[in-house]
Amino acid sequence: MNGWKAPLALAGLRWAWSRARRRRLPEPPPPRDGLELLAWGAAGAVLGVGASALSERRRSGLMNGRVVLITGGSRGLGLQLAREFGASGASVVVCARGREDLDRAVAELNGRGVTAHGVVCDVTDPDAVEKLLDEAERHFGRLDTVVNSAGIMRVGPMESLTEEHFRQAMDVMFWAPFHLSRAATERLRRTRGGIVNVTSIGAYLSVPHMLPYSAAKHAWAALSEGMAAESARGGVSVTTVVPGLMRTGSHRGVVFSGDPEREYAWFALAAGLPLVSVSAEHAARRIVRATAGRRGFLVISPVARLGMAVHGVAPGFTQASMRVVGRLLPAMPRDAQERPGSEAGQGALGRLVGALTVLNERAGRRMNQRSAAEGRGDERAARNPRRDE
Repeated sequence: MNGWKAPLALAGLRWAWSRARRRRLPEPPPPRDGLELLAWGAAGAVLGVGASALSERRRSGLMNGRVVLITGGSRGLGLQLAREFGASGASVVVCARGREDLDRAVAELNGRGVTAHGVVCDVTDPDAVEKLLDEAERHFGRLDTVVNSAGIMRVGPMESLTEEHFRQAMDVMFWAPFHLSRAATERLRRTRGGIVNVTSIGAYLSVPHMLPYSAAKHAWAALSEGMAAESARGGVSVTTVVPGLMRTGSHRGVVFSGDPEREYAWFALAAGLPLVSVSAEHAARRIVRATAGRRGFLVISPVARLGMAVHGVAPGFTQASMRVVGRLLPAMPRDAQERPGSEAGQGALGRLVGALTVLNERAGRRMNQRSAAEGRGDERAARNPRRDE
């Protein structure tokens, strides 16, 4: 009998304790009827719509009365930035090298209600840059923000690249923003304006098979951060933007060398996966808010922020990881070729990747990126990729 007395006593104490607790707890409220629940649901919906409308109103007034100049504004992120700055109340000047793409972009912006002006300009020409700034001020009467967004990209193993490819990248993504920012600084002091430099995670993590791009972006990021430190005294803000992978459809205009089809496959796949990349719309909204708030530094995607943090804490580990990536990427073939993305993606492998990266394909159409039907223009771009923004 003694063997079961202790468990029975414990069970009795537990039952008495639970009864006492139930007596102390307040009675549960009576269930609400259907009409009351419906009323609460309607009130929540109204609050949600009101909050969304308030957010949209605040967004639409962020840049009221300001004039923003955007390089590379005929397609890609540059075009989406023009849309977003326009939606925030700014007048925009977009520049690009190609008249056809530029006219199409300006027409589309005007159709959205954005006050836009297009200027054909080669940003690698210092004299043309001065004329661009003069035209922007002549047309709108002032200049508040310069966004350096133009860029080019060539993907392939180092053996397939020449010194000229590195020079082209530096011309567009270092010397061009250098000349434009330097020429615009005095004008921006008059309006207490700002300069926005759209660099890249490639400036801080040098990715294999993208060496000209990473080298030029690294120099550009250093220039931007140094300018931010020196220009504050004159009242000009400088914002360094570090996007990660973005869905802009840029894989159509990139020039791929070595084994173009396989290079296209890994690049398009990395740039188009939703969990790894961010939309151009999201990136543009964040850049506009950073510009309006005169922020000094903006990292857009969590993946980019994580990559920069790991590289800062453990650069040796990052380098070892990149060596592994380099071994996994396509090797230099004996019969090296060079093709634009719109051609390299037409094979069976490219079509498979396209099926997996539908979001990036759709982004390309929204961002005024060239399609495969424009192959002849792409051939010209391959011979002179500096014409790509």
